[in-house]
Amino acid sequence: MSKAKVLIVDDDVTSSRLLGSGLERTGMFEVKVENVATRALGSARQFKPDIIFMDVCMPGEDGTDIAFQVQKDPTLHGTPLVFLTSLISGQEATTQGNERGGREFLPKPASLAKIIACIQRHLPRQAQSPGTVPTAN
Repeated sequence: MSKAKVLIVDDDVTSSRLLGSGLERTGMFEVKVENVATRALGSARQFKPDIIFMDVCMPGEDGTDIAFQVQKDPTLHGTPLVFLTSLISGQEATTQGNERGGREFLPKPASLAKIIACIQRHLPRQAQSPGTVPTAN
């Protein structure tokens, strides 16, 4: 089975790289991390991810603006996009997602298990674990 391709767009270098390396260690994912918001669309076009995790507030370009650009792009249209943000709590996540085009919001910090569960919801065939998945914290 091929690995699901995950793009992480976040200006927080440390947390995005920790998340990326955690996903790669499972053996189920190929990950690209982009820490510069203005390069996010180009990185997505080049990498052709199966799913994108994106911070909302970043210098240079807002994550919601990038999300609309992704959906307008013919090669990326339909790619699941999940917002990661420290601006909301778990209860607010559903409301915000519904208000912003039905996209899912995960509050930061999100555990590796929650990220994997999210990927499995959006990509059930591509993100099937060959072994054990970390439990949610």
